[in-house]
Order: sequence, then structure tokens, then C-alpha cells
Amino acid sequence: MQRKFTLLFSFLLLGSLAGIAQSSSFENATASANPGLLELNDDSWAFYADEENDVYYIDFESLSVNLSDISVRRKDGEVIFREDVFELPVNTIYEIDFKQFGSGQYDIELRSFTGVIRRSVSIR
Repeated sequence: MQRKFTLLFSFLLLGSLAGIAQSSSFENATASANPGLLELNDDSWAFYADEENDVYYIDFESLSVNLSDISVRRKDGEVIFREDVFELPVNTIYEIDFKQFGSGQYDIELRSFTGVIRRSVSIR
């Protein structure tokens, strides 16, 4: 029962963040610009940003691939966070809290078995 409530609350929260997500500071990486990367268009609703609280959400159901892991890298390439997500349900909304990493430039990498989706974020 609590799990259903948590999932419902997450969807309601993400609905209220939709306006914030459109003004997100994510930069897209596309397959044409960098071979081996999966394409994620500007109008994709897979990423949501709560920039006020430095929290980013990834909606697995909006992605056209099954993810194997998620990692966060500093701009110098150092991996500061990595988690296997292959066994998570396809309707998962994954949360990354950047407060623990501090301010700076980061890349979120969503890895599947066929490629990588990268998004750059700037935390102030």
C-alpha cells in the first residue's frame, strides 16, 4: 500500500515539475553528433529537473531502451556515482540528488546494452 502511495506521489510531483523541466539546463547529445550515443530529443520527457533543490529525475518509461546502469561524472571524467538499474521496473522514476556532489559541471550517463545517453547538468 505504501509503495503504491509513493509511486502515485512521485507522478504527482513530476507533473508539477513539468514546467521546470522545460527550462532545464540539460544539453542533449545526439547520435549524429557522436556515434555510439542513443538519440534523445529536446522534447523528451525522460528527464525532469528540480533545479531549486538540485534533484534530477529520470523516467524509465519514457525511454525507448532498457537501462543497465546510471552514472554521474565530473567534467574531468571522474565517476562519482554509479548504480546498476537493470533489475528496476520499466515504470521507475529514478532520482539523483546532486546536493551530495556540490556545485560544478556534471554528465549523467544512462547506459543501455546498445549505447549511452549523456546529459550535462550545471549545479550552482
